[in-house]
Amino acid sequence: MKKRLLVPVLCAVALSATACGSNASSTKTEGTTAEATTAADTTSAEETTTAEETTTAPETEAASAAIPMGQATKIGEWNITVNNMQIVDNIPDGYGSFSPDAGNKYLLVSLSVSNEGKKAESFLPSFSMGDDTSVKVIYGDGYEFTQTNLLGYSKSMINATINPLSSKEGDIAFEIPDSVAAATDPIIAEFSCGNDKANFAIR
Repeated sequence: MKKRLLVPVLCAVALSATACGSNASSTKTEGTTAEATTAADTTSAEETTTAEETTTAPETEAASAAIPMGQATKIGEWNITVNNMQIVDNIPDGYGSFSPDAGNKYLLVSLSVSNEGKKAESFLPSFSMGDDTSVKVIYGDGYEFTQTNLLGYSKSMINATINPLSSKEGDIAFEIPDSVAAATDPIIAEFSCGNDKANFAIR
């Protein structure tokens, strides 16, 4: 009689122990899964923040590098100030006017330039070489437009000869498409003189 009672009791104890072990294992697995999910969410959030910071940084640098209109900047022996920019259908001069090709407009940049060197120099020569000054406008994400030489224009700064310690005011014209004129993307006027460059924010 004692042996028969002992066997069922032992079986009941064994089943109870197995059930407890199973519950403990299940609880531990659930806790580990929750920790892994939290860690993955944190890592994902950090990567997203880093990606956003990397994307916006170059735009900030480009904006801070541009010189505002009205501020003088020296490149080479020249002291340059961009005073104004306007987009026009034609440029009047005396009894006539200059008109761009069909589908285009003129971007007219007005500036003041002083020669800080010790001899007379030609500003923006038609055929620049070496340390001569040159200019272009850059639209949007890198479209470049060269200056337009309006032959006979009284205010043109192209081939303007300026004596040392003297200054001159005038205009530079660029022919741009109507689509560029109507857009709101930034336009930069970039002056170069040898290895020196100055970027003016004109829109």
